[in-house]
Amino acid sequence: MDTGNIGKWLWIVGLALGLIWGLASGLGMALPEILATISAVAAFLGGVLYIGTMKDRTGFFVAALALVAFSSAGGDMFVPMLGGLVAGVLGGAAWAAGAAAAGALLRVVYEWVMP
Repeated sequence: MDTGNIGKWLWIVGLALGLIWGLASGLGMALPEILATISAVAAFLGGVLYIGTMKDRTGFFVAALALVAFSSAGGDMFVPMLGGLVAGVLGGAAWAAGAAAAGALLRVVYEWVMP
């Protein structure tokens, strides 16, 4: 198994855990913070190993930035119960996308410095 494939699965696991954490948060349930930490670490490693090697990294960076921006405003666009749920899910996805973008950005900077 190559590192790209491992990175893809780490990214998927990080995103799934982020969505579960955000969904539970949107429903008012408290999950252990270790779940968010594992999500961020898996997404970061997925960003380094998989997303950092993609051809269209810029598209991912823009999508991650848009997701973060929309997740902060998404809760106010709906009725309170649905708004909290949408904001929680988008927040969890934004959490994972931000961690993956940080990992991919680290790889981009490494490629600039060490050609």
